[in-house]
Amino acid sequence: MILNALDEVLFWDDIDTLKSTTKQLDEKYYPHDYESFHKKYDMFFKSVIPNKAEFIRRLKHYAEAGKPIWISGRNELCDDIDTDSMIKAISVSSKIGNGEQKAGQASKYQENDPAFWNFYTQNIFHQQENRILELTVGAGGGTNAVMKEMTDRDYYMGVDIDFVCAKNADALAKYYNVNGLGVTASLWKLPFDDCMFTSVCSNQGLEECREIPTMLKEAYRVLQPGGKIVLHCGNIDKMQSYDRFDQYGFSEDEMIYWAKRIRMYSSADGVEELLNHVGFKFVKRMFDEKLGSILVYEK
Repeated sequence: MILNALDEVLFWDDIDTLKSTTKQLDEKYYPHDYESFHKKYDMFFKSVIPNKAEFIRRLKHYAEAGKPIWISGRNELCDDIDTDSMIKAISVSSKIGNGEQKAGQASKYQENDPAFWNFYTQNIFHQQENRILELTVGAGGGTNAVMKEMTDRDYYMGVDIDFVCAKNADALAKYYNVNGLGVTASLWKLPFDDCMFTSVCSNQGLEECREIPTMLKEAYRVLQPGGKIVLHCGNIDKMQSYDRFDQYGFSEDEMIYWAKRIRMYSSADGVEELLNHVGFKFVKRMFDEKLGSILVYEK
């Protein structure tokens, strides 16, 4: 199901309507008629949220009442579940063939900028035996870069609230034959013990999330003292994934203001501000004009 974090914020009071409408459009148009899907989706939005004033009213409501709990179940397969059930839920289609395809796509993408990706992985692999947690796994770019560097001593866990994304990580783990797993779970209440991991990483994942402060607090909790958090943030000052701000006439300053109030990503600088607030200590930062920033912090 095609949903995003801003839609969930705007429909906090009526998430079932959003899910039902999106599911109907998804089944009818996606992915064979992408244009019609978005046209109908925009019409639905305008019928429910006709103007900027109503948009802001909903943002204010979420800022005051919204909580970091799972509300949408994007594909209705990835609710908060216990660890044993989570592991059993790995799809049978997470097979080597899918992993080989994802690995090939990601490797071609990374070949053009080896220094950038070396910086990313070198900071994640900072011990002899690394226990790595990746948040918001996706099509395989960051996941692929990590798994290519893993040895028999290392351990990987990839977590996403979307079952398909978690399945991709699991497929890559099978393809590379590493000690790793992709699972679906809440990013705001991770099913892991305190101080369990040596590294936490995310490759352009925060741009698609809400409740970022709570996610980073959870990352701090499960990271061992001296462990590193390594985040790749895209080279943007505003959330390109959420162009609905533009559709309703928000200026860039307004967008950043509201992104912070509803606890969503706004910029690499905004993420650094949150990392400092949680208690992480700055280590280093790499910037690339095309790819964005890699932030390295330590617990």
